[in-house]
Amino acid sequence: MSKLSIFFQLLKNTIVRPQLLLELSQERTEVKEDEKFKTHKYSFDLDSINDFFRDRFPDVNLIDFEDELKELDAYVEDFLKELELKKYPSKEKPYPADYSINSDSRKFLYILCRILKPRNIIETGVAYGLSSIYILKALDSNKSGTLHSIDSVFRPWQEKNMIGTIIPNELRKRWKFNLGKSSDVLEEIFNRIDNVDIFIHDSLHTYKNMMFEFDCAERNLDENGIIISDDVLDNDAFFDFTNKKG
Repeated sequence: MSKLSIFFQLLKNTIVRPQLLLELSQERTEVKEDEKFKTHKYSFDLDSINDFFRDRFPDVNLIDFEDELKELDAYVEDFLKELELKKYPSKEKPYPADYSINSDSRKFLYILCRILKPRNIIETGVAYGLSSIYILKALDSNKSGTLHSIDSVFRPWQEKNMIGTIIPNELRKRWKFNLGKSSDVLEEIFNRIDNVDIFIHDSLHTYKNMMFEFDCAERNLDENGIIISDDVLDNDAFFDFTNKKG
């Protein structure tokens, strides 16, 4: 799809949905404001996923969990290979192929959920559902827990039925999907759900939105709840929040 075609799709949809123009304008403003919030330079001391879990959960046998992941990894790789053949942006490929979290992050979410056995998880940002499917597979293996996901339709080539399209029917019984922007629905979902053990941010990565989500989660998570964030390098939100909260 050419840039001109994308422009005309946006124009057409803003006529039909005037609210879309406002939302796109607000998003652009937040992205531009992020230039003021990029002062912190991260340094890294990264362990492997396995080292991370061995350090914190020394009694857990990680090999069992890695064996459980083999079938799911193959299913996901087949999905991604098929996706590569499709044209972006389009109704069949509304998000880039590299839009989803990487394999280490998927493994991390699966093993963490298998160990902690969370009762409720809230995640913002779904797209194809790569993070969601690994969480849901872990909850299915645990035979307990529910994933509450939030996402919205932000572009003309996106449709509600493509959100979480990778999630098979047998895993959807533990999935509650909420359509809307996190800034509009996150607080209400927290108010509606008890015993939220994990919150995952992976929606609009602007300083304003990330700080809103982190603060909302910190106020509402159960004691010893966990906040996880993707894409923390884009601005100082995660650094500022963790410093403020100690």
